[in-house]
Amino acid sequence: DDKFDNDNTSAKVTSAYMGTSGSFTGPTPPGTRSVVQMSWVGQPDRDWRYVGNVLPVDFLQFTGVLQSNLVLLNWSIITPKDIDHFEIQRSTDNISYTMAGVVSQQVKLNEQQNFTFTDDITGINNEIIYYRLKVVGKTGEIKFSNILIVRKTQTKTKVSVMPNPARNYVAVRFFAEKESLTTLRLVDNMGKTVLVQDQKVFKGNNTMQLNNLFKYSNGVYSLQVMINGEIVTQKLVLAQ
Repeated sequence: DDKFDNDNTSAKVTSAYMGTSGSFTGPTPPGTRSVVQMSWVGQPDRDWRYVGNVLPVDFLQFTGVLQSNLVLLNWSIITPKDIDHFEIQRSTDNISYTMAGVVSQQVKLNEQQNFTFTDDITGINNEIIYYRLKVVGKTGEIKFSNILIVRKTQTKTKVSVMPNPARNYVAVRFFAEKESLTTLRLVDNMGKTVLVQDQKVFKGNNTMQLNNLFKYSNGVYSLQVMINGEIVTQKLVLAQ
C-alpha cells in the first residue's frame, strides 16, 4: 500500500494514467491515486514498466515501377519477430502521408521474403509521389522504411540529332523545362568518352552543336545529353 507523510512534499505517486484524477494529461500532485490503464494508442501497454520497442525488421529493398497509372511496389524483408501487417503510405509533399493500402500476408521468421502492392494513382496529378512502408508487429511495435520517390511523368526529354549520319558537325535539339547547365558527351563503341561539351541552356527549345567531328573515326557512337539530372542517349553514326 502507498504510504504518505503528513507533509505532502515527501509523498510519491505511481499512476498508469500519469495525470490528475487518472487523466492522460495534467499534473500529478502528490497523493494522486489512479487505476492502471493497460492500453493506449501508440503505446500497447501503459504499465509504467513498459517501454515500447522499434520492430527489428531489415529492409533489403523497396522499389516502385510506374506502369500507366499503376505503381507496382515491391519490397523484401527479414525479421525475427512476428509481423501483423504492412501499411503502404503515400504522400505528394513528403510531409503528410495517407494510407494507400494494407498487406496482411503471413510473414516467415528469419527468412527473406518478398511482398508486392499495386497502387492506382489515376486521380493524382502531382509529378512526384512519395511512398513509405509502416510495418506493424503482432505486439504493437512499428518500423518505417526509407522514402521511395516515384515520378508520374516517365517520358524522357525528347532529343533530336541532325544530321545523322554526320561528318563534320551535328546539331542537338531539345526542350528544357528550366534554365540549367547541360552536358553533351560522345562515347565510342568501346565505352570511352571522346568528347565533352557543356553549355548553359534556357527554358524552352535549345540547340547545342558539336563541331570538328571529322577528327574521330567512323563508326557508331553514343551521344549522351545530361539535362536536369536526366540522361538521354541517342545513337550517332560518324561517316566521312
